[in-house]
Amino acid sequence: MGLYEKARQFAVEAHGSIGQVRKYTGEPYHVHVLAVAALVATRTTDEVVLAAACLHDVLEDVAPHNAGFSAERIREEFGEEVLGLVVELTDVYTTKNYPDLNRQTRKQREAERLAQISERGKLIKRADLFDNARSIAGSEFAQVWMEEKRRLDEVLGRWE
Repeated sequence: MGLYEKARQFAVEAHGSIGQVRKYTGEPYHVHVLAVAALVATRTTDEVVLAAACLHDVLEDVAPHNAGFSAERIREEFGEEVLGLVVELTDVYTTKNYPDLNRQTRKQREAERLAQISERGKLIKRADLFDNARSIAGSEFAQVWMEEKRRLDEVLGRWE
């Protein structure tokens, strides 16, 4: 089994282990990460990038609730390169890490941080934002999120 296929299965298992669903669509969360990976696959055949696309939300969303999906496990199963990309894509400026900062400040700092990540990471993040726009469109949160996305598009480039 190739790295990409293994990561696809791992992502389904990881997000399923906590019963994670998309906030605005109710879809199983793995639908999102696999859609991001499918978008990335239209731009590259790099298995490291494709694996990281599948795993891009594991540390942020799953690991805090299920320690079986830790950074160490990603390193062991997929290698340092994949883990490095997943770490790049994991939000740093969260409410938990920065409870004294308001959302606008946290999102601005996160955008500044993301501007500095690798081109491989930026490719995945652009696909992530594109897919997120699909699920958030029409929600009460869409206007706030689209403004945040616009700022990210400025530093990352848009998915075209």
